[in-house]
Parts: sequence; C-alpha cells; structure tokens
Amino acid sequence: MALALIYPWLHGQTAIPRRLWRWGLLALMGLGAVLSATPGQTAEEIIISFGLLERTVAIGDLEQFAKTGQLTPQLQSYNRLLGLSADQLAQFRQVLITPAETLSHVAIAQFFYTEQGEILLNELVQVVRTPARQGDFFALRAALILGAAYAEDGVTLLDVLKAYPMEAIRIDLAGGFAIAQAVNRAIFQSEQAVALVQDLAQQEAAAAPMDAGAFADLLQLLQENRRYGVQRVNLVVPGLTRPVALYLPQVLGEQRSPSQGFPLVIISHGLGGTRESYAYLANFLATGGVAVAAIEHTGSNAQQLMALLEGLTDAVVADDEFIRRPQDVSQVISALKRTQTPRLTLPVRLDMDRIGVVGQSFGGYTALALAGATFDQAKLEEFCPPSQISLNPSLLLQCQAVRLGDPGGRLADPRVRSIFVMNPIGSVVFGESGYGLITVPTMVVAGTADTVSPAFPEQIQPFTWLTTPERFLLLLNQGTHFSVIGDVAQAEPPLALPPALIGPRPDLAQSYMQILALAFFQLTLNQDERYRPMVQAAFAEKLSAEALPMDLTRTLSAADLQEALR
Repeated sequence: MALALIYPWLHGQTAIPRRLWRWGLLALMGLGAVLSATPGQTAEEIIISFGLLERTVAIGDLEQFAKTGQLTPQLQSYNRLLGLSADQLAQFRQVLITPAETLSHVAIAQFFYTEQGEILLNELVQVVRTPARQGDFFALRAALILGAAYAEDGVTLLDVLKAYPMEAIRIDLAGGFAIAQAVNRAIFQSEQAVALVQDLAQQEAAAAPMDAGAFADLLQLLQENRRYGVQRVNLVVPGLTRPVALYLPQVLGEQRSPSQGFPLVIISHGLGGTRESYAYLANFLATGGVAVAAIEHTGSNAQQLMALLEGLTDAVVADDEFIRRPQDVSQVISALKRTQTPRLTLPVRLDMDRIGVVGQSFGGYTALALAGATFDQAKLEEFCPPSQISLNPSLLLQCQAVRLGDPGGRLADPRVRSIFVMNPIGSVVFGESGYGLITVPTMVVAGTADTVSPAFPEQIQPFTWLTTPERFLLLLNQGTHFSVIGDVAQAEPPLALPPALIGPRPDLAQSYMQILALAFFQLTLNQDERYRPMVQAAFAEKLSAEALPMDLTRTLSAADLQEALR
C-alpha cells in the first residue's frame, strides 16, 4: 500500500524540492514495507539523499513518533514542507512499528545466509547505504539480524534502523524509486489482469448460464459417485526416503471394482510441505473412485526447511531438486505399475493408463515438468539472478535452475494424462516455449493475494502460453499461497503462519479444490462428459461463496492480456 502512494511521482511528476522530499519520505515508507517484509541498535540518523540533495532525520525522532504518534519539532518542520495528511502519517507510523511476529532472529539469520537471502540483500544495498554512499552488504545483514535479536515482540523496521552498525544510514532515493516503480508496475499489471479474468468469467457464465436446478443436479451427481470407503496404505518405493501414502478406494457392500481398475492421481507438495499436506484432497478423491499417491519430496519438505532454520544447511533446496522432484513421481508410477501383476499386491487394481498429477507451488512446477514443459535456458540466463527486487519472490527459487543446464524433455512422463496445479511456479524456468509444449488437460489455480507465487506473473500470464485445448484457469479472489494447503495450521510447523497470511476461509478454498479436482479428473481421466459443466464459469459462479469468491475462465488469451495491460 505504501509503495502505491508514490505512483504519481513515478509517472512524470516534476522534481521540485518540496515534491521531491514529500515523495522521498513516502519512498522510505515503501522501503520500510520491503525491509519489514523480510525482517527486524547503533545508528542515530537517516540521511535521505537524491543526487546532491539531502535531508537528515534523527532516528530518535522517529522512535518518539512511533511510540506516541506525535511529531517532534524537527519532524513538524519537515512535514510543513511535505504536507503529509494525518492518514499518511498514521500509515508511516504503522510501517515503523508493525512487527513480523512469525520470524525469529535465528530464522532471519539463516535466511540471509542462503543464496536467496544474499540476492535480496545485494538488491537492498543499492538503496540502503553507508554515510559514505557505499552499499555495505554486511552492515545491512547485521542490522536485520541484530534488530530481530533485540526485538521482544517481533522485529520492526525501527528495530532494524536502530541496529544498523554505523552512525547513520543513507537512503538513496534514486534506487528506491527504481524499486518502487517496478513494484508499482507489478501492482498495476496484477490489478488489470485480475479484472480481465473476472470479466471473461462473467461473460462465459452469461453465455452459458446455469440455473439452480442444474447446479443442484451436478452436486448430486458428484455426491452419488462418492460411494467408496478409503483405505490408506504406505508403499515403500526404492529410491525414495519416505514411504508413499496411498489412498485407495474401498469397495463397500455389494459394489464391484471397475474392471479396468481405478484411475490414479499423484500429489506433489510445495516447498516445506509433507505427504500429509493434502490429505483432505486425497481422501475426497478416493471416495469418488480415484486412487491417490501422496509423495514426500525429502529434498524440499518440512524437514529440509527445519534444517535450514536450525542452521544444519545453508540452502533452501539443492539445485538438483528441480530434477529429482519429477523423477520421484515417475519412480512412484513405475513402482505402482509393478504392483499390477496377476498376483495383485495392492487391495485394488489401478488403471495405469489413466494417471493425473496434482501439484502446489514447487509441486506445480513438478506437475508442469511431468506434463512436458521444458526449461527455457535463454530466459533463465536473462532473468537470473533477478536484476532488482520484485513482487515475485518465487524467482529467487526458480533462478537456482539456471545452474543445471537444459535437461531437455527427460523430465516429462508420457504416462501423465492431465494435471491440476495450484499456485504453480515456472514463469522463468519454463517460459512461453516450455508451457507451449504441454498437451494434456490442465487446470491452473491462482490466488489474488498470493505474495509467494503471484497470480499475474506465475499463473495468469503463463496460462496464456498453454496451447492444450483443454485448459482452465480458476482464480480465488483473496486466496493466498497457503489457502489450499491442508496442514499449515498444524501444531508445530517449521514456521507458524498467522491467519492473515493464510487468508480468509481456507476451509472454503479447500472445499473448492475437492469438488473441482474430482470433477476435473472424472472428465479428463474417466472421459465422463457429465462432469464438463462443473469446470465451466457458470458452475464456479454458483459454487462461489461471498467470503471467498472465485472465477473460472477458459478463454483468456495472450492478445486479451496484452490489450488489458496496454
């Protein structure tokens, strides 16, 4: 929000001193949002500079303002020039005092010693400098870590400012404006793209409307076919450290198993997840006659994240995790195929010609690779490492793949017939050329409040690169990166997430995933056309609840998106 306040300046305001310092302080507010988002005692002054022009603000004055909400005489003098409103001052105070409650100083220290943390610091030192106008990587890292260590109730921006290990901090507004301009551009693109998806969904729903009776019939169809029990079995797969959790449809009463066997869906979790992360979805699919295999990728699971936070490793993930993840899935498919012998070693038969994949975040990358997306090496080399701070943190992870070289098509598995991806990453890893190679039916789920894998660059625009005729884009308005993850509220996760980060009504988001994923796989794996209306705009509109609205489109094109962003 603070960054958006400097939007007029970024689009051609004249650089007269009064306006310069007005927007200068607002840019500092924007920088505060960046620093406190990554969070966090010796510096006494902040020097705000733009070329040859400078102003000095005492940190003690900011501290008094943060505590009392009252401007000191020096700040009153500056504000007579700046003309900040009461609302803007209140917002600036919030930037100074809002704590990042979920991150300990140990976790912050560990992150800023990872490759991703160092990339972020190298961008911040273009703005946060020493009094001698030098960017000091180590001073900034010390301020972030020490500020967090001294903070009692969560690190704040003010803690970080006070902990900077020099007599003053210089804020370079030129660098700050460059970052702010890029951030504002990203905000604008996101808003326009989301509005376009919503408009298209409304048009599609109006063109093929659905009355209440038809909607009720579809829900009844879905429910009537959820006639199976669920048997959970652990399967040890050679090469995988953790057993695979199988959720097998269990025939009840006088029912019979389908002669060809049950279709199979494999679930790939995101970074820091486990094989339990989507148990809610696996159980639901199994009751509808879809067998599920939930994998745990040990190189990018909760244990790996905990090792990072405890200082046992300095890498978020190893580079080759981009290779191992799709290979894990292929190994599971091969292992399950070996169980389908005349002497059946599982309680039910599986149809190995009908296989789908569900993936979220890094698991979405995994599913896309299995479906045929290949690396775009030229785009990786162009964008990596990121040239400036952006609103797409997933790039810090994606850019690790640049060191792997091009694996070509060897990550694809032709046995995968459809994919359902939630908050996937891959815009830079695959690019337009990689997405264009996917030919299987694909459902892409995005959240408008996703700050980890933002909707516009990671789902909406890549959706327009898909060439498969069976493609669906589902947008969860107010959905976050964590809305669809089932175990984020567990007792002791690696990082306890506050409700604001999880977003509103994750229960609704997860129920949407259950209904739409089962309908999608009934259509794409079982070729049951009765379910097609359930993956259309009108059904999503009817299913949508006011607490967490959603929109579904099939018609978004690159030309539509380009026109909306013009």
